[in-house]
Amino acid sequence: MEKQEYSPVPNPEASGKNISRKNSKRSSLTTLLLLAVAILTYRGISASRHSTIIPDIKKTSFDWDTAPTHSQLKYSDCYDGEYKCARLELPMDYWNGTTNATISLAVIRKPAVVPVTHPQYGGAILLNPGGPGGSGVDFIQRGSKEVRDAVDSKDGKYFDLISFDPRAVGETRPKIECFKSCGMDQSWWLRASEEGTFDSSDAAIGRVWAMDIAQGQSCSLARTDGQPDFKKYVTTAYVARDMLEIVERHGEWREAEAERILQHSRCKSKADSSSNLRERVNALRYKPGQENIQYWGFSYGTYLGSTFASMFPKRINRLLLDGVVNAYNYKQSLWSDNLLDTEKDLNSFYFHCARAGYPACALANKTGETTPEGVERRMVSIVSGLYHNPLPVIDETPEIITFSDVRAMIFTSLYSPIKKFPEVAQRLADIEAGNGTEFAKELRDKHDFTCLIKKPVDFKTRGLGSTTQIACTDGDDQSHTTKAEFENFIKELATTSPSVGAIWSQARMHCIHYTIRPVHRFEGPFEGKTSHPVLMIGNTADPVTPVIHAINMAKGYEGAVALTQDSAGHCSTSSFSKCTTTYIRDYFQTGRLPPPNTICKVDEFPFGPSQDETEIMDLEILEAKQSHAVLHDALIQAGGAFMTNGML
Repeated sequence: MEKQEYSPVPNPEASGKNISRKNSKRSSLTTLLLLAVAILTYRGISASRHSTIIPDIKKTSFDWDTAPTHSQLKYSDCYDGEYKCARLELPMDYWNGTTNATISLAVIRKPAVVPVTHPQYGGAILLNPGGPGGSGVDFIQRGSKEVRDAVDSKDGKYFDLISFDPRAVGETRPKIECFKSCGMDQSWWLRASEEGTFDSSDAAIGRVWAMDIAQGQSCSLARTDGQPDFKKYVTTAYVARDMLEIVERHGEWREAEAERILQHSRCKSKADSSSNLRERVNALRYKPGQENIQYWGFSYGTYLGSTFASMFPKRINRLLLDGVVNAYNYKQSLWSDNLLDTEKDLNSFYFHCARAGYPACALANKTGETTPEGVERRMVSIVSGLYHNPLPVIDETPEIITFSDVRAMIFTSLYSPIKKFPEVAQRLADIEAGNGTEFAKELRDKHDFTCLIKKPVDFKTRGLGSTTQIACTDGDDQSHTTKAEFENFIKELATTSPSVGAIWSQARMHCIHYTIRPVHRFEGPFEGKTSHPVLMIGNTADPVTPVIHAINMAKGYEGAVALTQDSAGHCSTSSFSKCTTTYIRDYFQTGRLPPPNTICKVDEFPFGPSQDETEIMDLEILEAKQSHAVLHDALIQAGGAFMTNGML
């Protein structure tokens, strides 16, 4: 029996209110010169891959705090005119009639390089960087050029790129604040983080558990000002419904924009030579209740995408889920099967360090053969040496480097092996030599609680924050879990992943003590016969979304395909694969999917080539690698590192 649309959603027609609301070829001489420069500077470019600099977010006269909120997408120029921003008014509660309050959703658009009336205009692609709690407003500014590189085609379609700050995130209002100031939030996080990981001392579990009770239950207190408690309306089901509204509102905007262009064309010429333009305008008419989504979601954004596909299976044009979350385990608030491939990721550090050798990897032997086992022994010795003897750093601003600090550094590096593995190797080699100066600089940024706010990215809360508020209300009630049961859970995760298990278990602990229950959440099942097949991507050594999740989740959606990328790191962006990127572009351009069971090799490895290896120099590939690096950094900086916000 064919699955129907998500039943709690009102019929848009019966509701009384519409849901509505390069390029010229280079000369051969120029090409040869560019290729020569690429060859001569390859190692410099490769090094920059390890220290990618995301451009600073543009200053703007646009102010989210004073921008008016409308029921349609009424865009204003923002961020030096390179983007369009709007505040969209949406119901706080779509389904239960508990309140007439509304929210103000922060929406940002990077315009397509062609107008909507152009034959190559491909519509809008919605983007979500993950988290939960990742800022779409942040992400699209940092990575829109690179997303465009991935999906646009000079011989095919050009897309508008749209993202937004989901409920409880960034510039969307109302805000949820569990502390009265960012300084109080940061100081609390510092207290908790200094207790260390659960395996850093015999007292750590008890202290962190007590702090989490105080914080979680305080944040769960009911509001006393008579306003609806927004914390009950931030589940992924609401965000998926918000995305449907964005799709509908974009349809309205597209029609109005096409008419504006047509009128402008008529004003410029009395002769009606615009019959073809009129035909295109007619094709761009808004279709209430029939507008379909094009979407690329990363990490937690795959849970959002799976929820959307399950609730609205007939509203899919393209749906790409990258770094796939097991929706069923996430909905249970367990996070117990995320670490199945984590040790594979760490093993790739040992392997590639030995393969590349010294000086590419600072933990390799300077003379003689290096083995993966030797690298592992050296790392374990350095880290374990800090357990009882943290490294003091003597400088103008004093610091110490602890066992937990280094464990956290290693964990976060698993998300971004190409960039972070060389940095980790160097930091560990420095610590081994008694030099913690460079690592201390990174710690000082985390330990600074002056909370200097740089627009447009607001201070990211270090405490529970939106990550926990969204994830815990999405999931099953965990308040019945005792401390003894939780300690057994830590041991189970540490058995699966000795390097990360004790850190990852904090995600569940937060939900044990955050007692808010939502007005509405999506209960599943996560399946459906979608109007266009879904594409899912998983890496063979992803630290927190193992590839089996993509394979299993794809089985629930008729015609869906799971593409495997043979690499370490989180999401396909963590390593460049011409194979993967070709399939991604083809999916958005034509709708074609890879053949089932496709496995894509990657075109780069951590630490780069060894001294004995040669690598084919191709300017196009070098540029693509760099673009890919920026896109991945944009994801991480926007808060898309799955479930690490507030944990590290």
